[in-house]
Amino acid sequence: MKIKLLVLAVCSALAAPAMAANTVIDLSSGSASGVQEHLALPGTSFVDRFFFTLSQPVSGGLGVADIVYSYSFPGGGEGFDIGGLMASLWSDAGTIGSFDSGVDSLVGNFGTAEQLSGSFQLAAGNYFFQVGGTTMGATGGKYAWSATVSPVPEPEQYGMLLAGLGLIGLIARRRVGR
Repeated sequence: MKIKLLVLAVCSALAAPAMAANTVIDLSSGSASGVQEHLALPGTSFVDRFFFTLSQPVSGGLGVADIVYSYSFPGGGEGFDIGGLMASLWSDAGTIGSFDSGVDSLVGNFGTAEQLSGSFQLAAGNYFFQVGGTTMGATGGKYAWSATVSPVPEPEQYGMLLAGLGLIGLIARRRVGR
């Protein structure tokens, strides 16, 4: 009887629709990455959001890859796989943590494939990237994600660079003239 209850509990958990993950990530070190797993029956759709805040303009990249994992267990099965993996980057003018402010705007759509990547230049502000798909494996789907950013030089820095090069040129010209 206990085995039947255990099997029923596992089947019920797998039959429930995959939950959407809303996660705040920290890109202050320049990068973040992770693996997201959805335990669900084949054909269950999911959408995950990863929120982040930028304090200065950046250039960066986003990558998402399906992790196909096959294994055998009594009764057979294919393990983890995702169909129609998609990713997109959004601007969120609302507060981080609200997860849906109603004022989101699409920055870039990376399409649908097994591996997705995109690059971007963003101003300071609140953003999130969204990953979705359909679980195809016997026990669900799993994917890896990564995000990297690096500061974009401010216009003042270019001005200082040009002024410095001008001074070096002036000094070199004076030395040649002597």
